[in-house]
Amino acid sequence: MKKIVFLTIAVALLAAGCKKEQQGDLSLGTVSYSACKSYTDKLAKAMPPFGDPDSVTVTYDDGTLHVTHYNVLVNCAFEVVGVEVDLSQSGDTIFIEEHETHGDLMADCMCSTDCTYDIKGVSQGHHVLVFKNWYPEARVMEI
Repeated sequence: MKKIVFLTIAVALLAAGCKKEQQGDLSLGTVSYSACKSYTDKLAKAMPPFGDPDSVTVTYDDGTLHVTHYNVLVNCAFEVVGVEVDLSQSGDTIFIEEHETHGDLMADCMCSTDCTYDIKGVSQGHHVLVFKNWYPEARVMEI
């Protein structure tokens, strides 16, 4: 099962002059991630009690969200195939799916890793970020 973490953020900027609505598609900057911080049997970290709780820090700067997601749970194969981040948007909600790169290679274990990336093309205003990964339970975070 995958976890959905709801993160509500208010992105407010004081702009001189008229407010400009930003339209268009989101784009993802380079995704970087740490080595495996801890290994476990397949899906063991996805069942309570969780071994490494995840957390997220987000900052906003001129249309770009800078995201660091700590203790993202991925299959151990990520060390060979990498981590991908998929984005989609519906209104003010941005859906972020973090996972090991899809392919035939899968290991029989899970890892915690820290992922950092930028989401470009985010308009100023209030946004809801929905993080999806391997943790099964939803967690609501507001910043």
